[in-house]
Amino acid sequence: MRTIRVQTDLPTSAENVWQAMQHAASFLYVTRGLFGFPALAGRTAPFQAGERGTGWLLLFHLIPLSRHTIHLVEVDEATRTLRSRERGGVLKAWNHTLHVEPVDEQRCRYSDTVEIDAGRLTGVVARVAVGIYRYRQRRWRKLVHQHLLPTGPRYGHRTATMPTSAHM
Repeated sequence: MRTIRVQTDLPTSAENVWQAMQHAASFLYVTRGLFGFPALAGRTAPFQAGERGTGWLLLFHLIPLSRHTIHLVEVDEATRTLRSRERGGVLKAWNHTLHVEPVDEQRCRYSDTVEIDAGRLTGVVARVAVGIYRYRQRRWRKLVHQHLLPTGPRYGHRTATMPTSAHM
């Protein structure tokens, strides 16, 4: 078993990120371009502890990697933590903890911690996993900048000007 941890600071409240973490749309957004998980497409209900599902994990949304099983073992509002136990393909275990904590009222720290068991491939998979989570966290920063800034979406700050015309 190998453990990796990747974290990033985000310019929004921990509560904003916590609310987003609980929805499939956020998961699909932060993995877009790298992985697809069609079984979650269209889901609008927040994640619930105890849920379990299996579906295809698609590399670049096209190449079937494996049937991947996710068991959501914890959704902890008090600590803003999600924990899953996952497996599929070469992965005997992919135990993922997603956590967000406040830095101050306008910033938070988001982290992914994953325990990986892929047998003899564990070292290679762990190195790949670091890249996957760095990518996901770049996507989290993009999600925050587009939709979760403390003062509202960034696009809401653009000044709209009305064209002037004598015919109006």
